[in-house]
Amino acid sequence: MPFKFHLKKSRQYNVVSKNQYMICVELLDTTTIECTLSIDSIGQECLNNLTQRLGLGQPEFFGLRYICRHGSPSPRWVDMDKPLKRQLEKEAKSFNLYLRVMYYVTDIQLIQDEMTRYHYYLQLKSDVLEGRIHCNPRQASLLASYSMQAEFGNYDAERHTVECLQQCTFFPKDVIQAEPGGQDVLLNAAMCQYKTLGGVTQAASEELYISIVVQLEGYGHETFTAKDEGNNEVILGISVNGIMIGYPTTQITQFYRIECQSEVEDAKQFIFGDSRSAKYTWRLCIAQHTFYMQHQESRPADRLTNGYFDSDTNDSSEQAASVNLENRTAEDQTRWTSYNDLSASPYPVVSVSSTDINNLRALLPSYRPAPDYETAVQMKYNNGGNPPQPYYANQSTIVGQDLTCLLGTAVNRSRY
Repeated sequence: MPFKFHLKKSRQYNVVSKNQYMICVELLDTTTIECTLSIDSIGQECLNNLTQRLGLGQPEFFGLRYICRHGSPSPRWVDMDKPLKRQLEKEAKSFNLYLRVMYYVTDIQLIQDEMTRYHYYLQLKSDVLEGRIHCNPRQASLLASYSMQAEFGNYDAERHTVECLQQCTFFPKDVIQAEPGGQDVLLNAAMCQYKTLGGVTQAASEELYISIVVQLEGYGHETFTAKDEGNNEVILGISVNGIMIGYPTTQITQFYRIECQSEVEDAKQFIFGDSRSAKYTWRLCIAQHTFYMQHQESRPADRLTNGYFDSDTNDSSEQAASVNLENRTAEDQTRWTSYNDLSASPYPVVSVSSTDINNLRALLPSYRPAPDYETAVQMKYNNGGNPPQPYYANQSTIVGQDLTCLLGTAVNRSRY
């Protein structure tokens, strides 16, 4: 007797699951976010998805990284113009990505978006704590005080105790080991600075942190190990500004800008352990130089930095505009001036030359001279119902010192 099997007919399948996949991205604050992409989505689509959800107004500074599975595990940047899934299947150890700052700048005035500045600050803090950017104990204490102000707000003796702050990481391991007193000495120095920052806003604290880090060794460099033409081991540091070549045996460092080379010029050649690393380094140099060329002529106008202090703790607008410490005690001022190697002040310094003053004066509108009282009265009544026109002080009365005050804390720096 034959047996009959009654099988359930199900000839349907989920088209969405076949054409889409989910990827996990770690953010700079160590949280994760999931993105659903199609199998043909390129890296730029994933980055756009993330930056829009995070509200990053300047996504051009960021990129996506993965851990390469070839050789020793090392981070690599996603090619934004190629399908993401194919790249990860071929090169990545897993389908986990990391949102990181790819292009570092030397002028913090370029970072105008608040959320972008916050993530940029998180990247630099990570670079410092993980030892990619080097600092000495004094610099580490100053940076830690800015981090405390940015993340905890004004100092409160009841909440911000030594025991509480010891639970957070503010100092690189190598700095702690180099300091004879260890972390306790560094933390006490940072807390002394932290107490003097009352009223400094979170945004200002982040900018001050960034302004210090951009001056430190290792800022913005992605390093690779290779050999030169003489078979000497070298360390290549790729950045927006160019290529740094370091010789570990002699501690000699050379710097070269990336330029288009003519056929008659001699080229610098470096030998890598495998062709994959050589091609990746070459593509990274091109990407960094392209970013430099696209932004070197598009510097935004200098801003008047007038938000360094909270309005509820500092009522004087003059204090907020000039960002000075004149109202602080002599003891606090002595603490600040002890960091002369860090531009003598934790705040941005106004440095305007006579040439810059003339150039900036030329940008001011041409104001009409103010009339005397009798002329003003005659013009008022002669115009009848017409609204009176505003009159301002003559432009020629603005001298160099006054113009410097007018500029507030606008910093005159070269972009790169």
